[in-house]
Amino acid sequence: SSGITQSTGGISLQLFQQLSGINSVMYYSSTILEMAGTSPRMAIWLSCIVSTANVAFTFIGLYGVERAGRKVLLLGSMLVMVMGLSLLGFSFVIMDLSKKSMPVEFNSDSVCTVPEAAWKSCYNCLEIPECRVCDDGEGIIHCLPDNATTLLIEATCGADADIRKECKTSESWLAVMGLTLYIMGFAPGMGPLPWTINSEIFPNWARDSALCITTFTNWLGNSIISQTFLTLSKAAGRPGAFFTYAAVALVGMAYFFVFLPETKGISLERTDELFRNRKTFIGFQPLQQKEGEEKQSS
Repeated sequence: SSGITQSTGGISLQLFQQLSGINSVMYYSSTILEMAGTSPRMAIWLSCIVSTANVAFTFIGLYGVERAGRKVLLLGSMLVMVMGLSLLGFSFVIMDLSKKSMPVEFNSDSVCTVPEAAWKSCYNCLEIPECRVCDDGEGIIHCLPDNATTLLIEATCGADADIRKECKTSESWLAVMGLTLYIMGFAPGMGPLPWTINSEIFPNWARDSALCITTFTNWLGNSIISQTFLTLSKAAGRPGAFFTYAAVALVGMAYFFVFLPETKGISLERTDELFRNRKTFIGFQPLQQKEGEEKQSS
């Protein structure tokens, strides 16, 4: 029935908004940038750029929602999100390859060592849970234990050494680009449109209950995605986490292209008719407006 289709569409909008990783990106943006090899201080400043992009590109959604239509804007938004998440995932693949080729000096008197025959890379060091790296200022990276004394750190890397759980690579900018591209896609479409479309697809007699259910779904998805990001990053690897979010967004695109009709210019009284007419689902053509609605919308 049209009621089930409307409910499924509304719930799916809120669920895909969250499961495509937005709050993992927003809550953990500085952590993601630190994973990419930036310093904690720089990560905070770069996360401000990401947040600024979120605000700025929201205005594109305000401008485009009545001109391009809901469905075009939504699918375009999700396409850019998939591109941003894919770039983010590939950036971590490239950085992991760089770390595997980045030579490191190991401390043979601690747990931070590898067999003599092994290639001693930054990646090897960070695979040991008790170890971190620091630069000596002369282009050499050293692997030291977490519990290294101040004297050992100063003797190895200097008094102002930055001992950290990440190797800095020249590819960090790719992660910044991917993160920003993702937000640029999310802000004008997938951010506001689930709320906009949900306010349009339910008839008056069901609006209150339906909006309560879809809002609950949004917060449920928010909770799931924020609680599982770090676990997913460890289980699937950092590239795998973002490729997973990209795959979810891609599934959402296909679903909304097939099952979500264009709601631009449709009155609340005609929402049932809109969802009963399957011809309005695939593609971007809205339901034919009646004469009174054409005058009103113009």
